[in-house]
This record gives sequence, structure tokens and C-alpha cells, in this order.
Amino acid sequence: MTTITFRVSEQEKAFIQEMAKFNGISISELSRKQIIEGLEDQIDLQSYERAIKAHQVKDESISFDEMKKELDL
Repeated sequence: MTTITFRVSEQEKAFIQEMAKFNGISISELSRKQIIEGLEDQIDLQSYERAIKAHQVKDESISFDEMKKELDL
């Protein structure tokens, strides 16, 4: 494994330590988990925004009643 270092204030350090303790994990694990999840959330949001734009360009939505008619219900 490799090491990444970043600077935090004393207040931030105390907060991070308390959150790690609260979650029963190390500061390293807390940091790694939160950074990775945050970055994955960014990717998910970008994918969602692209999908919404594509949908708006070519909206093929139909109403519930239209769907029932199409399915002969």
C-alpha cells in the first residue's frame, strides 16, 4: 500500500479522530472510505446528469394509461 498525506487543522483532526472512534475504525480507514465514497458519488451524479440530458433530448416517456393500452390491459 501507499501513503497519502494531507493537512488539517487541530479542530479537523479532533473531529476526524472522534468520528473514527465513533465508527470503530481507524482514521486511515475512515478517510479512505469517505474519500472513495465521495468520489464514487461524484461519478454517479455525473452519470445521472448525462442520462437526464439525453432523456430530455429524446423523451420517449408514455403515460400509465398509454402503457396499459400498449399492453392490452
